[in-house]
Amino acid sequence: MASVTGKRWPIVGVRLVSEFPYTEGEVKYGIKEYACTAVDMISHHTCLAFLNVQAAEEALPRIVELMGRELNWDEKKKEKELETARRFLYYEMGYKSRSEQLTDRSEISLLPSDIDRYKKRFHKFDADQKGFITIVDVQRVLDSINVQMDENTLHEILNEVDLNKNGEVELNEFLQLMSAIQKGRVSGSRLAILMKTAEENLD
Repeated sequence: MASVTGKRWPIVGVRLVSEFPYTEGEVKYGIKEYACTAVDMISHHTCLAFLNVQAAEEALPRIVELMGRELNWDEKKKEKELETARRFLYYEMGYKSRSEQLTDRSEISLLPSDIDRYKKRFHKFDADQKGFITIVDVQRVLDSINVQMDENTLHEILNEVDLNKNGEVELNEFLQLMSAIQKGRVSGSRLAILMKTAEENLD
C-alpha cells in the first residue's frame, strides 16, 4: 500500500506530515480497518489529533483526498468531511479556543512593575538579548533545569503565542500574553506556565 517517495530515504511511504511517521498508505489501510470518516482517521487510526492538532489540520486535505479516492466521495462529500474534521480539531481538541484567545490586536495593559517582572522572566530565556525567543532558547533553559520535552510539543507551545507565525516569540507577544492572562482572556497557556516554572527553578 505504501507509495515510492522518490527520495533517498525513506524509499517507500509518503508521509502525511513530515514530522510524524504516518504515511499515505496508512490511510488506505485505515479504511480497510473501518475508518469511514476523516475524524476516524485523525483520531482513532493515526491518533494525530491527539499528538499535534496543527499537524492534524495540515494533513487533513490530503487525508480527505485519499479517502475520497478510495471511497468514491464527490466534491460535496469531501468538503463536508473536511469541515467536520476541522470542527472536531477546533472544538473537541481545543485548537480554536487556543488560537483565538490571543490575537495580534490584543492590548498590553500591565503595571510598570509587572512589565519589569515579565521582562526579567523573558530575558532568562532570551539570554542574548535578541528581543525574541525560539525553540532553541526554550530547550536550552529546560536542559539547564533538567526538564525533558520533545521538540514537537515545544513547537506547538510556542506556536500558540507566536502571533505573526515567524517561528519566534517576541517580547511584545509575550507581554500581550501576560496581559491577556491577567485580564482573564487567556487561561492555561502552556508557555506562561513553562516560563514561570523555569524562572522559579533558576532563581
